[in-house]
Amino acid sequence: MSMEAGKKRVGRVIRLTVGWILTVAGLVLMIPLVPGPGILFLLSGITLLSAESRGVRNLLRRLREWRLMRRAMREAEKVGVNFNLDKDDDAGSGVPPPSR
Repeated sequence: MSMEAGKKRVGRVIRLTVGWILTVAGLVLMIPLVPGPGILFLLSGITLLSAESRGVRNLLRRLREWRLMRRAMREAEKVGVNFNLDKDDDAGSGVPPPSR
């Protein structure tokens, strides 16, 4: 392993470690009886983790898409478009229900 590759690996490990420490500290500080700026620690930790971890980036992307989808559905419902998101009774049969 070259010196440059070793430095990159050590830097990545340090960023991941600090990111996890900040994230956990943020979650602990968000407990109601513990005073402190929990959201600041949490956001800082997630930012560091998302820069280094593909899984965290994917999770944040899914959460953002979910939030945007909910907003779009609320706006559509305001103009009269309704969505039925209940579970289908015939889920898995692959056959449409008979028409009456």
